[in-house]
Amino acid sequence: MSSIRKLKKEINCLVDEIIGNCFLHYYFVEKNKQKKIDKLIEDIVAFRNDIINKINNPSENLKSKSKRSYYRDIHNELIEKANKTFEKIDQLKEAD
Repeated sequence: MSSIRKLKKEINCLVDEIIGNCFLHYYFVEKNKQKKIDKLIEDIVAFRNDIINKINNPSENLKSKSKRSYYRDIHNELIEKANKTFEKIDQLKEAD
């Protein structure tokens, strides 16, 4: 990532995409699966808040190279969580 600002924008964009995808599926699944989608939305919002908090409050003893790897790890964590969430959404869709 080239800057913290761009990382935060990417986080918000990706989380918005996931939530939009959840709402799209929300109206096409059965009532009992809507609660699972609600849970996915709650989880991804909580994850977003947690990851933004990590970005805003890094430990003070990070050196420049470790800062770069710290933010790279956060970015990788974001991508991994997004992929898992999209897989869960697809599993709900396939179970119909």
